[in-house]
Amino acid sequence: MKLNHIIGEYNLRFSEIYTLSSLIIASLSNIIFFGIVPHSVLNIIIAIAYVLVILIVRKKSKQSPFYEFLSNIQYLIGILIVYSLYQFLIKSLHPIDYDKFLINCDLAILGNHPGEILAPLVNPYLTEYLQFCYTLFYFLPIFTAVDLYYNNNKEFDTFLRNILFAYFFSYFLYFIFPAIGPRFTIYTFEQINTELPGILLTDTLRWFINVGGGVTNQTLNPTNLVNRDCMPSGHTMITLVAIFYSFRFQSKMRWLVFIIGISIIFATIYLRYHYFVDIIAGAFFGIISYKIEPFINRIYRKKLTFDN
Repeated sequence: MKLNHIIGEYNLRFSEIYTLSSLIIASLSNIIFFGIVPHSVLNIIIAIAYVLVILIVRKKSKQSPFYEFLSNIQYLIGILIVYSLYQFLIKSLHPIDYDKFLINCDLAILGNHPGEILAPLVNPYLTEYLQFCYTLFYFLPIFTAVDLYYNNNKEFDTFLRNILFAYFFSYFLYFIFPAIGPRFTIYTFEQINTELPGILLTDTLRWFINVGGGVTNQTLNPTNLVNRDCMPSGHTMITLVAIFYSFRFQSKMRWLVFIIGISIIFATIYLRYHYFVDIIAGAFFGIISYKIEPFINRIYRKKLTFDN
């Protein structure tokens, strides 16, 4: 049976193929390193369950607008699931943090810590704005995706698959240089709310980000538990891909995406989530992702014409 027959039967798009591939890699890794990776059985069950969700929803999307809608929003959950599964793998299989190396890179490039260079700019109103923008990172691609989808733009699928590819590519890159970021290594994590106060929503939004990273201000030994997702800056990498395609496809939301996107990238330094070298690497790999996805996609398309 040809793989393209399976794709046709389940109405799969390449964005789903990228997601399924990431889930399969995570599952196989948990099987291979069973006993080393915490919660291996649960991780495998979650991965298989989500694979089934994707297949069922996409198959039913052929006849049902409701399931078509579900298939377009399930990525919001899928991205988080794949992210969490890969973080278990990183912490177990590459438990060495490279923060000291990244700090030294920053000092060599800038002569000082980026947070200290930006210290004269710190004020509650700017902090509030940047924390809000930083949180919008998770929703930024949606602005363009919704515009392309509801205007029947034929490039909606292309945009979707490239954003998914960038996300999963960044998760893979976290394996190379696991790091936790300056809010834990240069500064005192528990004092961030005091040192970088906002106006109204900053503390709540910061809490939301921290929980997504596996910690809160009350967490004991947060440096041991926080996710290793600092290098490269995924916020920079995926934001740039979203900006590139928003302008390439002439989305009506492109200038909004650009303004918020640039704010997000600046916020990664100002709010002490990333080192400066993370941003450089994020920009570099964002360009790489933008360039290599079409090449990877052609390989997929070629392979899918062959028999199993």
